[in-house]
Amino acid sequence: MLLVLVLGGAIYYIARQNSSLQNAAHSVKESAQDAAATSRVRTALLLSKQVSPFDIKVETHQGEVTLQGQVSSEEVKAMAGAIAQDTSGVKQVRNNLGVNPSAERNPETERLGERVADLEIKTLVSDALSKNAEVGEKRIETEVKNRMVTLSGSVETTSQKYAVEQIAWQIPGVQGVKNNLNTTNAQATPESADEKLAHRVEFELYSTKAISLKTVQIHADNGTVTLTGTVTSRAEKLLAERIAQSVAGVRKVMNNLVAPEEMQF
Repeated sequence: MLLVLVLGGAIYYIARQNSSLQNAAHSVKESAQDAAATSRVRTALLLSKQVSPFDIKVETHQGEVTLQGQVSSEEVKAMAGAIAQDTSGVKQVRNNLGVNPSAERNPETERLGERVADLEIKTLVSDALSKNAEVGEKRIETEVKNRMVTLSGSVETTSQKYAVEQIAWQIPGVQGVKNNLNTTNAQATPESADEKLAHRVEFELYSTKAISLKTVQIHADNGTVTLTGTVTSRAEKLLAERIAQSVAGVRKVMNNLVAPEEMQF
């Protein structure tokens, strides 16, 4: 009988110990997950240009994130809450941010947010250049400061130099491009003023994402730009003309584009 009692007590003790160990392990795991979620939310907030300037405290408990601090407007408060809610590992958000139009901005986090944006643009530009068949193998260095892209290095022709500049301009967030690329082909004919103007028009048409340049040709002659080829509609034809007219240096646009409804069969 005594042996049975001893064995029963031992089993009970071991069970209690295992339960305590399991609870401790679960608590450690949960704590680690909360810490990771807090880190991800802080990083996501810093990536936002609108939210990053403000001091926002982030705490996480069992997947519930609490935001505390002051921001300048209801829009910024809502944006911070949405960013936190969209972060992996977050189950719920308690948005306790106060709204104060005169809330002080933290210059350190603001600069960090700007730097993150510059690094993101640099990465996107470099990636786009590496994937381009014409210039992917060229040694082109990219620097970005305050969303201004500076290109340096060398390419073979002025056409390639212009292509690199176009690629940089297409990256979201870019506010300017300084093209310091050198051309190594001394025999390449320098780009004329008319060619530069035609390229600027081409770039603006391409930027709209609404007009396919595969079937459109652009020619410039002393400020007069001629558009030829085919487009998908009269509206597209009119849009192309208006975009060309808006380019600095264009004095007149000859719109010879043809839409399907204008074709004669």
